[in-house]
Amino acid sequence: MSRMRAGTLWRVLALWLLSVAAWGQEDDDHAVFTVSISGTRVVLTCPVEAEGGDIHWERDEKSLPNTKKELDLTDFSEMEHSGYYSCYVGTKNKENEHILYLKARVCEACMEVDLTTVASIVVADVCVTLGLLLLVYYWSKNRKAKCKPVTRGAGAGGRPRGEPARLGRGGSSWGGKGSEALARSRQRL
Repeated sequence: MSRMRAGTLWRVLALWLLSVAAWGQEDDDHAVFTVSISGTRVVLTCPVEAEGGDIHWERDEKSLPNTKKELDLTDFSEMEHSGYYSCYVGTKNKENEHILYLKARVCEACMEVDLTTVASIVVADVCVTLGLLLLVYYWSKNRKAKCKPVTRGAGAGGRPRGEPARLGRGGSSWGGKGSEALARSRQRL
């Protein structure tokens, strides 16, 4: 019974959260600025329609001479032209004023690159990298094949690896190559 109440409680809580979220959102009818950047030119488009009146533009609460829907900022400089831009029709008030904070970086020698070009550059880079990887792999493999094989010295008593040493009386090895190596080492002393 308590499990049923907990499930109902969660459903009511979820429904309440959805209704609060929907109530807190603004209508989709609000207008949005359009900003276009090309080279050092920035164009702002006011979101309101001028019905028989001029559109007024302001930057940082200072009036601009433009009365068109688009504000063209040629030779845009981040330091000089950044700030709050507003546009309105008729007299300025909170209901008809639209405000935008603009801070953009522009460059004279910029080149716009589309998605296809970027994707082809990435694919070409991956192919070149894999080609170099294979080249280095086969080059190192051929160098290993040309090297002389390393042989074991007489340090292991001259016997093949894994073969136990045969010990005679007194713990000395007897017979085979091991006894010859022992005899040579005794002669040196």
